[in-house]
Amino acid sequence: MTDPDGPDAARVRFDAARTQPDGGRTRFDEVLDARRRPRVLSGPGYRVSGARHGRRPRDLGVARLLSGVGIAVAVALVSATSLSAYAAYDVGHGFLQRAVDVGGDGGSTDGAFNVLAIGADNDPAQGTAYGERGATLNDSNVLLHVSADHTQAVAVSFPRDLVVDQPACGGSPAVEDTPINQAYGRGGMQCVVQTVEQVTGMEIPYAAQVSFAGVIRMSDAVGGVPVCVTDAVDDPYTGLQLSAGEHTVSGKTALAFLRDRHGVGDGSDLARISSLQQFLSSLMRKVKSEGTLGDPSKLYGLAKTASKNITLSTSLAKPSTMVDMAGAFEGIGLDRITFVQYPGSVDDPSFPGKVVPEQATADRLMRAVRADRPFRLDAGSTGRGATDRDASASAAAPAADQSSPKESSARESSEKESSPKGSSAPQDMPGVTGQTAKQKTCAVAAGG
Repeated sequence: MTDPDGPDAARVRFDAARTQPDGGRTRFDEVLDARRRPRVLSGPGYRVSGARHGRRPRDLGVARLLSGVGIAVAVALVSATSLSAYAAYDVGHGFLQRAVDVGGDGGSTDGAFNVLAIGADNDPAQGTAYGERGATLNDSNVLLHVSADHTQAVAVSFPRDLVVDQPACGGSPAVEDTPINQAYGRGGMQCVVQTVEQVTGMEIPYAAQVSFAGVIRMSDAVGGVPVCVTDAVDDPYTGLQLSAGEHTVSGKTALAFLRDRHGVGDGSDLARISSLQQFLSSLMRKVKSEGTLGDPSKLYGLAKTASKNITLSTSLAKPSTMVDMAGAFEGIGLDRITFVQYPGSVDDPSFPGKVVPEQATADRLMRAVRADRPFRLDAGSTGRGATDRDASASAAAPAADQSSPKESSARESSEKESSPKGSSAPQDMPGVTGQTAKQKTCAVAAGG
């Protein structure tokens, strides 16, 4: 006999709710209606009605998770919609209370969609733990693009010191040659969205923001994330101390790993992005390998934590929208989730200490992303702050112009098997750094 409250039953309820024949309101929208709120009684002689699933997360937990995160938020909400009306209301209401309008209603997610994940460095709840700042900076910005056929995803990270032109927004006039991390201070989340739209030429209807404190709690909620460093790291600036090898980091240690730049790579923010990509790739592998996507109890715990620590755009803070996104993302293989860095250089004397876009390379990358065109990175292109943990795998994957006829034939055959029907052969993308979610990398310790 099937357990009426087990994972299989939850999946049936989830799938049924996602396929409304009239395309109208789902029961997840309805549970947020004030007239349909569950009655909750507490006090002597009473207990809270509703599902009692998931553990309360610990007080600390990850940083730019959803700067890798819009992904985690969407995936997490499946739990609430699978468990009960009370859970859906509980989580959905939490997101709606914190939601911010960035313009537009989001539209359909049946085809391609874009989500901007923003990591902010200034949260009143964190006090002066990470220094005093006069303004909030959007230090981490990751644009997630899911293809129209939902078979591949690309996450583009923008260096915080990337010098770009920014549009008028939030009452502030347009500016030129300004670091992208100043967009939030000019007009909040909406200004960050509009700036990235202008840089990429892509419409971004959905956004999510997480603070340092929120990232800490999210890392604990997933039980920590495995990371790797090539040599010992001891950075007094962030407090990160790790011996060489693999570690499962959570809480403040996870945040320190994501913030660290003096202890890894060449000390630049470009090297730090490699650590973020390693972290997010490892997170994806963990979530999928542990069956989190199919475990309503685990997902509810993650969603509950996210609802308290992540601010969504009003377009994204709809349970039905998040469930649809989660369903789309769940079916994408790890080898088809690619994390890349927006191409830029620190060598322009006109902008010392800043990152200037390498426009030709950036335009080629964004054209491929907008067109849902598959692409592959050069071997060894993991970036300034990372190295492939499997050097032999890198050596066995030479660039196209260096392959022997036999190697080229084998690779083309493999690509045909792994690529969706009708998709073109992957385009080479020289000059772009990053990795796939399947690829295992290590952060290169400074001086290592």
